[in-house]
Amino acid sequence: MDGFEFFILYRLPYIAIPFYLIMLSVRIWVWMRFYNPAIKLLPRTRRSVYGVWKQQYRPTIHIFPGSRSQRTKWKRAIKGFVFFTGLYKRDKVLWLGSWSLHLGLFLVIVAHVRVILPPNLEPICLRVALIGSGLMTVSGTYLLLRRIIVQRVREITDFRDYLAEFILLFFSLTAFLMVLDGGISSEALRHYVSRLVTGTAAVIDVQRIFVWHMLAAQLLLIVIPFSHLLHLGGIFLSREFLGTSDTFAGDFGSGFSGLKDGQDEKP
Repeated sequence: MDGFEFFILYRLPYIAIPFYLIMLSVRIWVWMRFYNPAIKLLPRTRRSVYGVWKQQYRPTIHIFPGSRSQRTKWKRAIKGFVFFTGLYKRDKVLWLGSWSLHLGLFLVIVAHVRVILPPNLEPICLRVALIGSGLMTVSGTYLLLRRIIVQRVREITDFRDYLAEFILLFFSLTAFLMVLDGGISSEALRHYVSRLVTGTAAVIDVQRIFVWHMLAAQLLLIVIPFSHLLHLGGIFLSREFLGTSDTFAGDFGSGFSGLKDGQDEKP
């Protein structure tokens, strides 16, 4: 193992992970503090961040709101969050790429639980990782090409957007190639993670593609607080700020729904 591989596997994690946690906390604090520029005009804005945040003007106003039970609101919110129904109603072509990308990412994350599962389940987890990383790579390529080709999307894209999507694509592609090459055993992965946690780095024999995949994962952690990938947590804060479940369901700002209490509407 050369110096580059050693740095990526055994030194960079101690930089990337704390950096990610600190910058994520800073970004969330700043977002809650100054989400609405008008917050600076409110009295007593120097008190607690949460108290100031709750003071902010909530623009969601249903002039003739349809009554909904709490069960219906939760159902709409969960359905909107899981299936991206809001995006589906606005842009079905974009929804296909975006939902596929997130589904692939979910499968990749699920596949990593193999480190705590019995060895006989490892082939299943590797198959899930192969499907998830392949889905991420295909949909990520599509979304990147869309960002480059479609003028209205290209006009609102900056360097950070391109950088984040290239790194995300690098992450999924290295994961796909690593699984195709046989992956890394659960035992070796557990050994590597445990040594990182305890701070006693013991060099393990891994494929070169694993090193590149770890580099991509840590670069993602570094750029997430500065890119549109931060929406993973922002959507929940936005929903709380707007005070409505319709931010997930795609009916934000809609007026009279015509629904009776407890009645759900079609997706």
